[in-house]
Amino acid sequence: MSISTRKVFLPTVLSLALLLALALPAAAQNRILKGKVTDEKGQPIADAQIIIQGMDMARILNVKTNKKGEWTYILGLQVGGPYRVIVHKAGYQPQLKPNVSPQSGDEIVVDFTLVAGQDQKLPFEMTEAERKDFEKQKEQLTKRKQFSEEVKGFYENGVKLGDEGKYAEAIEEFNKALEKVPDEVVIIGRVGEAYMKLGKNEEALTNYKKALELDPNNPSLYTNMGVVLSKLGKTDESQEAFKKAAALNPAGAAQSFYNLGVTLVNSGKTAEAAEAFKQSIAADSNFAESYYTLGMALSGKQDTIPAAIEALKKYIAIGKKPDQVEVAKQIIAALGGK
Repeated sequence: MSISTRKVFLPTVLSLALLLALALPAAAQNRILKGKVTDEKGQPIADAQIIIQGMDMARILNVKTNKKGEWTYILGLQVGGPYRVIVHKAGYQPQLKPNVSPQSGDEIVVDFTLVAGQDQKLPFEMTEAERKDFEKQKEQLTKRKQFSEEVKGFYENGVKLGDEGKYAEAIEEFNKALEKVPDEVVIIGRVGEAYMKLGKNEEALTNYKKALELDPNNPSLYTNMGVVLSKLGKTDESQEAFKKAAALNPAGAAQSFYNLGVTLVNSGKTAEAAEAFKQSIAADSNFAESYYTLGMALSGKQDTIPAAIEALKKYIAIGKKPDQVEVAKQIIAALGGK
């Protein structure tokens, strides 16, 4: 019996030893990738998606970072490589570490520092349709970048020529810029202003209307269009434009109501003009020109003379134009004021 027992026991021991010997080298062959994901301040980023992508064959492995921003993936005995290691996290730009090639028994550390921005697929992660769309957008961006310097040059030339009073030449430069960027509101507005300075009010009006179609909440465009409409004798439309400008820009309401008042004076609506000047003063109690024009508007009727004298005195106190200050003094004297 004892001989029989030895015959059974001895092979069993040898078999276990053989299994252990074979198992130890296998464990030693494990390949491990690990790392940490942080932001620019060194703070850990949790739940960032780590993608380990085989470059030699279609194989994608995924793992997420823990609360400490750490991640680990055991590749084990899998054959293959090298790998791309990619990280994605909403609110951050994606990052890539290419050609990560762990060998048998290696433990490779792949850390990432993410920069705030838009998370999006990298080109090799895209479908064919997504890649084509990406390339199209990239091409458009490149073209816009090339245009930007050229457009800037045309625009700056136009501004310089306009400042020199060369409005026709300025328009030519602005139009060169608009050939590149036809929907640039600022440049279209500049063309309108140059035409207005040349006395070509219909052309100016066309450009202001075009600019407002692109930017319907621009108070400056409404103000300028109001001035052009007034010059064209389109009083009602001019008034509406100035009112719109005042509503869109309360901070500039004093100027808008002043412009409205001037338009009303020019159309013979003195009483309405006086109300517009009062609204201008209500918006800005130091808007000197409105006191001057209000005094003028009120000086024509006996019952409003006291208010006219009061307004003109205020202008004398805060007005900046010596010739108008002198006129204000003369009118006060003529009205019997002191």
